[in-house]
Amino acid sequence: MTTTTTPTPQGSPTVFQERAGLRRTVDTIRTSALPILIVLVFIIASITVPQFFTVETIRAILLATSVTGIIAAGMTAVTLSGNLFSLGVTASVVLSGVVYLWTGSMTGNIFFAAFAAIVTAVLVGLVQGYIVGLGLNPVVVTLGAGAIIYGATAIVTGGEVVAASSNSLGVFATFSVFGVPLPVIVLVVFTAVAWYLTEHTTIGRNLHLLGSNKNTARNSGISPMGVTIWAFLAFSVGIGVAAVLQVSQTLQVQADNFGELTMNVVAAVLVGGTAVTGGDGSPVKSVIGALFIATITQIMVLVSIPQGVRYFVLGVVVVGLVVILHLLRKASSR
Repeated sequence: MTTTTTPTPQGSPTVFQERAGLRRTVDTIRTSALPILIVLVFIIASITVPQFFTVETIRAILLATSVTGIIAAGMTAVTLSGNLFSLGVTASVVLSGVVYLWTGSMTGNIFFAAFAAIVTAVLVGLVQGYIVGLGLNPVVVTLGAGAIIYGATAIVTGGEVVAASSNSLGVFATFSVFGVPLPVIVLVVFTAVAWYLTEHTTIGRNLHLLGSNKNTARNSGISPMGVTIWAFLAFSVGIGVAAVLQVSQTLQVQADNFGELTMNVVAAVLVGGTAVTGGDGSPVKSVIGALFIATITQIMVLVSIPQGVRYFVLGVVVVGLVVILHLLRKASSR
């Protein structure tokens, strides 16, 4: 007796169910891969790297993550909107840091100084957001803005170190709640607010839609200019807050400081899985990316790897993870 097997049609419910199951599996892998990788790195480093699993090292990692993570969470809005990245991060942080130290030294009020620093970052960011909203290339605009801001800061400060007039300006870095440093608390709060705004509000949905398809967003009545300005506003607030926290740690700043910051922020957003083309990503994932980069960097510092080699290794790791995440994203969309 011969049994005949009828091929399953391509459009049958069974095929669709199999594809849906595969997409869910791939999405689960893409979502959980980075947190699992961080846990593995922590476990391996704790066993193999002396002085890694100590209070001082963990504190250093969290403080580094707080500055990079806050900016990365803010920049996620820019990338989600389809406007790639800002390449003027370092210059903007330095400018806001200078404003914080100068204002704090003149007024003796750290809260007013912090407010002035954040307002400065917002004003600079809104100008860039408006220009990008007109349709100009965001990379060119932010790179040019970064050069202008750096030059202006260098001219105004004479290229000299701007130092705090008193240690009171470092309170934001030294203050802690139940042993948790204030910068880490600010990171958690800022990320939570950014996540809520991008995932549970109308402007957040507009960000996703604009990044996914600008023409569809425009036809739906969404203003690309308005959404772009909102994205740069969120990013700029992150810049200002991070600048205050960073300068509070160092109590001084110079025009050419924080050279690695822009690269680390962009890498955090990419490693966190935000699509370069926009429309897919989360501030929470970007912060996890910042934590991963800070951890890898701290491990290399502890084992005395030269700075040039650290750049190379970090670059290879970031590119590898971004390629893998891109392939997983493509696989889940099939």
